[in-house]
Amino acid sequence: MILGSLSSWEEHSRYENSVIVEAIEELKVILRHEPDLGRIEMRGNEIYVSIMALEAKSLEEQVAEKHEAYIDVHYLIEGEETIGWSPLQEGIEATKPYDAEADYALYPPSSDEILLTLKPGMFAVFFPHDVHRPGMGQPGMKIKKAVIKIHVGLLSS
Repeated sequence: MILGSLSSWEEHSRYENSVIVEAIEELKVILRHEPDLGRIEMRGNEIYVSIMALEAKSLEEQVAEKHEAYIDVHYLIEGEETIGWSPLQEGIEATKPYDAEADYALYPPSSDEILLTLKPGMFAVFFPHDVHRPGMGQPGMKIKKAVIKIHVGLLSS
């Protein structure tokens, strides 16, 4: 998991994987045009972004998820979002087994989960071993965010 902010992106990007840098740079361009909600392709199914608006859920309501085929980059546009994070641990049973077509499995919150607070301009990168619970905060608070999906094959080649 990586946590960062566009306010320090110029320095941060020097140390980041070039594919993640490409995706965030492309997102910066997209956001200048105030895009509509929905999917925007950056590099077909290899890299794309979903612009979404949602109401925050309470910690008690939200389940955790993890992906295997894609890395997630969650970027907060408006509002304030809490995202729970924990590494995948042996023996943790999924509450919904992995669905390869939808690329996710659901998990109960971990007892050692760390809560991250994102403010506008911040991002968090979640890899396949990262279990995360996005979309939390003050119930009913409006959140607008972008979620970039980067196919794992791009980072392993």
